[in-house]
Amino acid sequence: MTAKQPRSLIASLAIAALGFFGAVDNAARAATPQPARGCPLAGWAEGLVRYLAPTFPFPTQDTQNIPAPDCNFHEWSWEAFVWATALMSNPSGASVPRFMTLPVPADLLDPNENAGATRVRPLVLAARALTLHGSPGFTEGAGAIVEADGNMLVSQNGYPVYASVHMNKSYFDTAKKNLIVTGGYQSQPAGSSFDVGAAVFKATWLRLDQGQQPPAGAYTTQAQVPVLATTTTPGLVTIAPVPGKFATVTVALVGLHVVGHTVNHPEFLWGTFEHKLNSPATPDNTFTPSATRKNPKSYTFYKANTPFSQANQAFDPPVLKLDEKTQKLTPVTNVVLENATGGENQPNGPGNIIALNGQAQGFLAGQKPPQSLFANYNLIGTVWMLPNSYNLNSNQTNAVGSVNLANGTAETFVQNAKNTPIGNVVNCFFCHNPASYSFQTPPPPQLPNRLIALSHVLAYGSVYEVPNSISGKLQLRPLLRGK
Repeated sequence: MTAKQPRSLIASLAIAALGFFGAVDNAARAATPQPARGCPLAGWAEGLVRYLAPTFPFPTQDTQNIPAPDCNFHEWSWEAFVWATALMSNPSGASVPRFMTLPVPADLLDPNENAGATRVRPLVLAARALTLHGSPGFTEGAGAIVEADGNMLVSQNGYPVYASVHMNKSYFDTAKKNLIVTGGYQSQPAGSSFDVGAAVFKATWLRLDQGQQPPAGAYTTQAQVPVLATTTTPGLVTIAPVPGKFATVTVALVGLHVVGHTVNHPEFLWGTFEHKLNSPATPDNTFTPSATRKNPKSYTFYKANTPFSQANQAFDPPVLKLDEKTQKLTPVTNVVLENATGGENQPNGPGNIIALNGQAQGFLAGQKPPQSLFANYNLIGTVWMLPNSYNLNSNQTNAVGSVNLANGTAETFVQNAKNTPIGNVVNCFFCHNPASYSFQTPPPPQLPNRLIALSHVLAYGSVYEVPNSISGKLQLRPLLRGK
């Protein structure tokens, strides 16, 4: 007997296709990918309401069956997103997304026994920057979502994109016991790691000019951002925060990673969401950096008709310049998301993501404002490994699902356009793996591989933590052109 798809699912598929293809590059647009039968099951979207409850636990059970279908992993990402963005009231009567009430890396070194408690915290952001892969101290900064090649995303209004990291109590408690700076990482068994239910969230934020309207439908809040300055030393120019100096500004949420330890998956599931107006996107495995390929529409991080050959380009100082008075940088970055569903490699994978986006966004759109704002975010994809396969040798080539997963506001410059060969894929496990602290050239010294090393907040406060600065070599004499 053939099951019929409910009318609500068919309608949601149509809505999802409109939202998905609204951002997908016209040159590569194709027929809407279809989901697997039963993805999602009838009633799944209606059940998302429970994740809005203040006391409802973080989702962990989607992967309890082996094998769990592809759809379940992307359902989990949406459940985690709804849980994380559920609005919680603060003492002033205002409301903030749940993830903004969770501990942040700075709390890990706070001696107060209640440092990890759930409460509304000031949103303090860091400019994204990174030490080069393979260089001393390479890792992802605990206080920011950073690029894997040392570069900074500059928005169309000239401000850098900022970031924040938030973790639930389970993740916080385990991380605190395993901090490198306290010796916890070095003293714990290699096979010990996080518990089921541990979760961490990494958000990216667009700073708005005074009076500037946010991207339509984006969640906005107040945040403290660092005041930046340029310093020059012999042969080097650096853009970095001025210690202790912050400005209070309005920011819009443009991206969110949801990362959680579920049943049978100690490697964590890694899902990422973007605001629907961030940038054009190309269907998986079709992106080419062509001078003749462009999108006629302007997006938050893309100027209309910019050739794709000029997209996702990074600049170091001194080419990257800071106006210290306005705090704006040039040149700006034009972003294209190279894999619209993260290079999803499972049967019906892209179709599953599109169907779930339509269902979940339909649910959120039906909520009262401002909760309904979160209907304006798309799941890009989810990446994981085979159940209970995570070990001390695991890396990005063991990935399943969205094997080239990237967020255009967090991994702009390290996107990989093709799924083959598997050895070239770039996803979350490229940086988040047991060797996070063992592959750099000393100093600092290499640390032993550990399962828990997939967490980069363990470097907080240590020499392994990446400074929030970006540097470039300063040419000491002019080039002789035409020679």
